[in-house]
Amino acid sequence: MKRNGNLAGLRQFLRPLTWALGTTLVVALGITLTYLYSAQSSPSGKRVIKSLGDGVVVTFDEADIPHIKANSQSDALFALGYLHATERSWQMEMNRRIASGRLSEILGSETVNIDRFIRTLGVKRAAEQQFDKYPVAAKRLLQAYADGVNAGNTQLGWALPLEYFLTGSKPGHWSPTDSVAWMLMMAYDLGGNWHKELQRLELSQFLTTKQIWEVMPPYEVGEPVTNMDFAKIYRDLNVFNPKAGPINSRSKKLPATELSHVDLPGGKDGIGSNNWALSGKLTSSGKPLLANDPHLGLSAPAIWYFAHLDAPGLNVLGATLPGIPAVVLGRTDKFAWSFTNTNPDVQDLYIEHIDEKNPGMYRGPDGLLPFKVRQEIIDIKGAPSLNFIVKETRHGPVISDSYARAKRAIDTSRFALSLRWTALDIENQSVAGLLEINRAKDLDSFRQSLRKNYAPMQNVVMADSEGNIAYQAAGVAPKRTLHHGLYGVAPALGWEKQYDWNGYVPFEQLPASNNPEQGWIATANQRIIANNDPNPLTADWDLSARYDRIVDLIKSRNSHDAEYMKAMQADTISLGATPLLDLFKSSSPTHPLAAQGMEASKDFNGDMRVDSAAALIFNAWADHLTRNLFSRLGYLFTENYGERNYRGALITQVRNPNSPWCDNPKTDAIETCQEASNDAFNKALAYLSNKYGNDPKQWTWGKAHIAISEHRPLSKVPVLGKMFNLATPFPGDSNSINVGRLELLRSNNPYETLQAPSLRAIYDFSDLEKSQFIYQAGQSGWVQSNLYRNMNPLWAKNEYLPLQMKPATSKRTLELNNK
Repeated sequence: MKRNGNLAGLRQFLRPLTWALGTTLVVALGITLTYLYSAQSSPSGKRVIKSLGDGVVVTFDEADIPHIKANSQSDALFALGYLHATERSWQMEMNRRIASGRLSEILGSETVNIDRFIRTLGVKRAAEQQFDKYPVAAKRLLQAYADGVNAGNTQLGWALPLEYFLTGSKPGHWSPTDSVAWMLMMAYDLGGNWHKELQRLELSQFLTTKQIWEVMPPYEVGEPVTNMDFAKIYRDLNVFNPKAGPINSRSKKLPATELSHVDLPGGKDGIGSNNWALSGKLTSSGKPLLANDPHLGLSAPAIWYFAHLDAPGLNVLGATLPGIPAVVLGRTDKFAWSFTNTNPDVQDLYIEHIDEKNPGMYRGPDGLLPFKVRQEIIDIKGAPSLNFIVKETRHGPVISDSYARAKRAIDTSRFALSLRWTALDIENQSVAGLLEINRAKDLDSFRQSLRKNYAPMQNVVMADSEGNIAYQAAGVAPKRTLHHGLYGVAPALGWEKQYDWNGYVPFEQLPASNNPEQGWIATANQRIIANNDPNPLTADWDLSARYDRIVDLIKSRNSHDAEYMKAMQADTISLGATPLLDLFKSSSPTHPLAAQGMEASKDFNGDMRVDSAAALIFNAWADHLTRNLFSRLGYLFTENYGERNYRGALITQVRNPNSPWCDNPKTDAIETCQEASNDAFNKALAYLSNKYGNDPKQWTWGKAHIAISEHRPLSKVPVLGKMFNLATPFPGDSNSINVGRLELLRSNNPYETLQAPSLRAIYDFSDLEKSQFIYQAGQSGWVQSNLYRNMNPLWAKNEYLPLQMKPATSKRTLELNNK
């Protein structure tokens, strides 16, 4: 009886708790259902927007591409802004805050260093000054787009994307200058030469110039573009910080796609793209084929949003960047175009000599000059605001006050590092140039509109329905002369006039080609020299591995079709691996799994397939061999191994079996490259067996080489990261056409990839309606939508969706009216 009484008492005690828990669950479920119902994650139906000029009809096809039909170009761009906001509101809010240095207002102290650096560059300030110089017609179109963005955010109501609730924020006001500023950030991401200049300065404290060229070899080994002994110049001036050492402040909470205290966007090996065009004489249809796959950082949602703009004088379909009112990559009904990064040297660092008696002055060519100064204030969530002074010299902003690595490199009591960068020029009107590109009637007018592109400089490969194929490098780059001065490879002395820029290369002297006799054009960030100008646009071209493989595949057959274009974009043979295969296969490891590892690798030909055990073993071996050779550089290696992959240096050094870089400095013996290789193989097998088990037959490249599209800023947050990020096994490596750049020391998994084809497109001029595309995420930025991730498995398997101006069916319709 007593026991029954205890049970009754327990039930009586638990009953209100059960009711409370049940009520809480019901309320939570109700809120969730109400939110999901209210969230406009797939807008359709009719909307009344008083700020719209005239009615716009938007139909979404089976690929969820919106087809915007408007009666004016301004209304078309208003609608594009509206869609960018309703589909990608949080992404645009992040873009706006990144470019204006205002992340810390909602994210707190983790992002202060990001904001401080962007404020130091003065990105938003430069955008405002540039916009003031824009043509009136371009200003109106940018304003129409901004009005659409703000109208779209307003229409979202209370049910905003989840990120706003998680950060306690709301969409901010979008202005035309935010679009210009985001274009500057794209230019920054694609123009990181100054990072290599800084690395050469850092290495100069410990190595000779000759040794630096061994670590960072020129494009033509043994033929640097400058003969100056820059390391000696720096040592003679004693510019170095005597207390230089490692910086251990990389944020563990921010995605790798963000900046951190150590690494900034841009300046990474492998940021680039592939594109190629085939004339009709090389295709089965007798009409051109054009292919493009830009290699940018993977993010979720994706960097791209596809749209079709149809208005009087405007009919263009392709990839837009949320925040920018134009199709950046795409086609009209007559021609198509594609971009790869030319990677010109448009950024130079200058060592400025501070006056010892008056630190507000610095040394110029003709005497002392005052620093220009301005005050900046960063509001920080949960912390006091940060007030700081930004200094500028005649070259540009002083970055050694705001960037830890630059500050560490030099004696800041006597010197400062300033940055000269083309994109900050007040003459930059690249967004207006994109608007003109979209209005071009034919290939000739398109090429003329490329004159307006300022930054980033791009390799533009194009084709049209009349059978033409063409190439044009478009953008500005400073004039340089081979073997004169430093050629931009290392920081210049700011007080010597010989290092000042002397104008830009005229558009007529930039590399170009029109209907070449060979019948094809291809670019993959390799060295490109103009016929009428022997001076290269940079000293820091990428390895030519992807370009060489593209050329091999084009030349391997006489007739090509769209299916072969797909096969080329899917190709995973790495010509950055093949020069190392003899050394790899001649290794003599002593690890217990040596025999199995060698057996699995004996037939490896450099094909980085997802299901290949040999690809995994090779990449682990190459990783450890690289560490064996260059980890003696200490923190100057560990901080850079990821941004730099050192593959060119590795290939160059192991060609000499007795390279001093192969010797292990920690032993008394003098090791050969073969011995370094044996040791690397042992380390690779130890790592792989610990990570993936003791049966090499079960190892595959896809288990390690995971393509991760990171969310800003939630990618590293437990639970939320898994919900917002996208991850899939992926083939390729840093040097295959189907690129998947390794993160190396930037990640706990050195073989994951955060940078791969951000989209693939194939344009078939036998019928442009047969054109196809894919990218790695989906059109939606709403994480609860299937359209946030629906393309990811297709992208990983190199499958495509139709890219049509006149689709046969549509999924939904959205009507925007002003009354």
